[in-house]
Amino acid sequence: MKKYTIQVKSSYAELWRYNISVMCGAYNAAGEKVDFVSAQSLVAPVGTTLTAPPAGMEGPREVKVATCPCCSITAYVYIVPVVLPLTRDVTDYPPFDLRVKVCCDKDVIYNEVHKICQWSGDSIELKFPKE
Repeated sequence: MKKYTIQVKSSYAELWRYNISVMCGAYNAAGEKVDFVSAQSLVAPVGTTLTAPPAGMEGPREVKVATCPCCSITAYVYIVPVVLPLTRDVTDYPPFDLRVKVCCDKDVIYNEVHKICQWSGDSIELKFPKE
C-alpha cells in the first residue's frame, strides 16, 4: 500500500476569482474506501461581486491533500468561478494554467498543466493507478 499526495497550484494573477476544492477517496485492494481527504481554498460564495482580491488571496495559491496508505485513489479537483470576467470577449480572457501533481509515496506519477476556462472553471477527475 502507498500514500498518495495531490497538489494543485497556479500563479495566475486573477486566481482570486476562483474557489478551489480537492477531494480524494482512498481504497484498499478490495475496493473498499479506507480514507477520504479534502481541502479547499475558498475566496467567497459564488456570485459575489468582488472587484479586487480579498486579503490573503493575492498571488499564487496551492491546495494539497494526502491519503493514508492505500491501493488506489479517485480524486476530484474543482475550479469554480466566483466572479466572472468583465467582458464576453473570449480573446480578452484566455484559459489560465493550473498545475496538478500527484505523488505516490515519493514518486511523481502525474504532473500536468490543465488549461482552465475563465467562464466555466473546470472539474478534473484523477484515478490511480491507471487501469
